[in-house]
Amino acid sequence: MVDETRADPMPGTAGDERIDREACMGSGNCVYWAPDVFALDDDGIASIHGDPAGHQDQVRQAAKNCPTRAIRLDAFFR
Repeated sequence: MVDETRADPMPGTAGDERIDREACMGSGNCVYWAPDVFALDDDGIASIHGDPAGHQDQVRQAAKNCPTRAIRLDAFFR
């Protein structure tokens, strides 16, 4: 369960619950579908590098096409 009382972490940080870093296999599909929002970090794991505001359709498409379902839409769109 996510503790919603804590402050939202900075985009792309390891504490960002919008991407399940354990599940991510680094396929790059998220970067393909939403390049203004996602990037692969130095470990080859998806991270958030841009503001998802205004890119909701692309984020949803990225989540739909993630082979490991590592993108958590419920955490993006609270």
